Amino acid sequence: MGLSWFAYSRTQPEMLFVTQENCKLIKGYSKHDIAGVAREFKVPINKIRFVKTEWGRGQGDFEQCNMIFSTPVGNKSCKVFSIMKDDFIFGMAVPIPGNHAICN
Repeated sequence: MGLSWFAYSRTQPEMLFVTQENCKLIKGYSKHDIAGVAREFKVPINKIRFVKTEWGRGQGDFEQCNMIFSTPVGNKSCKVFSIMKDDFIFGMAVPIPGNHAICN
């Protein structure tokens, strides 16, 4: 019963604002990000690796939080749409399953 109580009492992840400060806190990625980056660059999923996050520029030269992924075509900077806090803080470059990441 203790395990089932834990499973049902777990809260939803908390959404954080996408700010420069929160961007620095990101330690991982969402489950859809690797597939979305692979789709964006038409490469196998097993060839994509999360490297880090950084505050930088995006398309249109706007400041934004970016997640850096290693790909067979070099390191790529992808826009973070959401930052979530659960057991750890993770970014979401692909918030909707099946979509592509938006990368430079």
